[in-house]
Amino acid sequence: MKKIVLAIIFMTLVPSAYSAEKSDIIAGPETDNCWRSNADRGKASECLHALSDKSNKSMDELITKTINQIKENNTGPVYKSKHPQLTIGDVFSKFFLDSQNSWKEYRKNFCLGVGSQIGEDTYDYWPYIYQCQINLNKRHAEEIKMLHVDEE
Repeated sequence: MKKIVLAIIFMTLVPSAYSAEKSDIIAGPETDNCWRSNADRGKASECLHALSDKSNKSMDELITKTINQIKENNTGPVYKSKHPQLTIGDVFSKFFLDSQNSWKEYRKNFCLGVGSQIGEDTYDYWPYIYQCQINLNKRHAEEIKMLHVDEE
């Protein structure tokens, strides 16, 4: 019994137990670095905008790379298909691409909502939106990597 109690106490003290669930969608090292490096609010916002653009571009590249890997690693024919040239990779990659386009729309709308939290009629507080997009991209990249499509 003592071992179980000690294990539970130990688990509550582990910092990783608090990391993802306790982090704020508008907080991140990108925001901290941009505000620390730029005394001017406009310059800090431009810095964060550039990092958000870079993050979005990296996400687009990951999606494109994943689509190519899906097609390369799934070359078999589709069972009972009317189109003999259609491969499993063609079907899988189409569904994957459709889901990613939906996810990008979700990211846009979700982060616009996050940007409105500072007050009524302030739906365009861009520093919040930029950090939100960066944070969602980081998490979503991990989801995509769970497909393991780059493995042979």
